[in-house]
Amino acid sequence: MDEARLGEGRIVRGIGGFYYVEDENGGVHRCRARGVFRKEGTTPLVGDVCLYSDGGFIEKIKSRKNELRRPRVANVDIVAIVVSAEKPKIDYILCDKLLVDIKRARIRPILIINKCDVAEERSIASISGEYKNACDVVCVSARTGFGIEALKEALSGSCTCFAGQSAAGKSSILNALSPELRLETGELSRKTGRGTHTTREARLIKIGGFPGTLVDTPGFSAFEVSPLPPEELILYYGDMLPYASGCRFSGCLHAGEPGCSVKEAVDKNLISTPRYERYLEILDEIKKLRSLRYD
Repeated sequence: MDEARLGEGRIVRGIGGFYYVEDENGGVHRCRARGVFRKEGTTPLVGDVCLYSDGGFIEKIKSRKNELRRPRVANVDIVAIVVSAEKPKIDYILCDKLLVDIKRARIRPILIINKCDVAEERSIASISGEYKNACDVVCVSARTGFGIEALKEALSGSCTCFAGQSAAGKSSILNALSPELRLETGELSRKTGRGTHTTREARLIKIGGFPGTLVDTPGFSAFEVSPLPPEELILYYGDMLPYASGCRFSGCLHAGEPGCSVKEAVDKNLISTPRYERYLEILDEIKKLRSLRYD
């Protein structure tokens, strides 16, 4: 098919086998994906730039600058990991795994600590201190508006994907950024202490007067890090990597080897002990996955 006769747009939502493609004039076209994508093992993603026909089919997906496995999005500049300083309790291992995947995709991560208006100062400081050397950290309150202007400035001009646990406040923060959105927000389950899902699929949102785009995604509580060589894991720990160059052995995994400078930095409180222990947990998971894959 002659590409000159096809429309070009960006996928802003995908649901029930249909993809909603927004053109340059703001018109939205409901399309299906051609069967060839399934044969090629390609799934259209929110954020994809594509070519579509008048018949309502996506004919081609243009080259992606990046993509994430979870949440399933493409062509984003920033991933904002939203956590709560109060309830639900922050899942540190989930944040660490997300950071690894985000950095592997060469996307800039930001950690947003929400509910700072009701949390104790020491709780906020504990979370911020854990990640201040790993990524940018922004403290906000979606309820009071605290920190929202600073967040707008940090996200300006970018396509930002919001990700993280359910009920941490992703949709509430989006509403605070643009009240006219009126997105549904979730509450904590009294029985489990976990969030309920209100966002059911990824969707790209444009806000009037805001120089950028936002992607709202469903929350989740479990995450398996993408397979990678164990020796590469340290590359995605910006707070530990500077110490790795001093290790005695070039193939050091920083898991108890003699002469490990990373472990020495942990012992000197230059690296957070809990974060290092979670690094070891993720490293062990990667090694097990690799063993299952190749043995």
